[in-house]
Amino acid sequence: MGAAEVVWVEAAVAPEDERVLPEPGLSLPVLGRGAGWLGIDKPPGMPVHPLLPDERGTALGFVASLSPGVHGVGEGGLRSGVVHRLDVGTSGAMLFATEPVAWQRLRSAFAGHQVAKTYRALVDGALARSMTQRVGLYVARHRPARVRVIDVEEVAHRSGGRVIEQRIVPVEVYAGTTLVEVRPVTGFLHQIRATLAHIGHPILGDSTYAPPEVAAVASRPMLHAARIGFEEIEIHAPDALDLAALLDRLETSGG
Repeated sequence: MGAAEVVWVEAAVAPEDERVLPEPGLSLPVLGRGAGWLGIDKPPGMPVHPLLPDERGTALGFVASLSPGVHGVGEGGLRSGVVHRLDVGTSGAMLFATEPVAWQRLRSAFAGHQVAKTYRALVDGALARSMTQRVGLYVARHRPARVRVIDVEEVAHRSGGRVIEQRIVPVEVYAGTTLVEVRPVTGFLHQIRATLAHIGHPILGDSTYAPPEVAAVASRPMLHAARIGFEEIEIHAPDALDLAALLDRLETSGG
């Protein structure tokens, strides 16, 4: 008989049972809270939720430190309480659900285009007039993610394609740069970034959709979620520090 062997077997954990460790060391501005929901100001560079159980430094980790009951809400696991998302590089207002009933209500509201959202962005070039965009988008590449703009008529022929709609309003035109407000009706991966690049006004600092000389202007896409409104919920996030500093330079230099 051969030598005895010891085999260690770790119990598998279902994704919905994984837990986000609370991170009381994180300090993020709380923009508002109510029955079953919490609004925070996410800084640029911070992921919304972890992809792995040992990942730290996420917005959800901060939420879990304030509301431990968020675990298991909605999709559960490492996405507990998440009702919508922002790109890692995008700053600003985010909503989380901390109770199941609120999660259902907010998810339905986002899916039904009932949530009012306003973004601020610095884009390349002079955008002189407001416009409403209604175009198609589809995911052309997953890792790293990239979406492409197509005609509305083509959406039915693209797997995962979707028709998106948003309003773009110029706020201030500088020399070669425009501060715009974007009010999306729909929500789709990279929706604002891809469509602004498509019309020739890519966001400053966007290394995915902007040409190199525009991407080099900032260390991340100058896109900020400024407002979320739905029924009794009304939260506003002031411009992130890097966006505010760049705006100040543009105003001081006259563009």
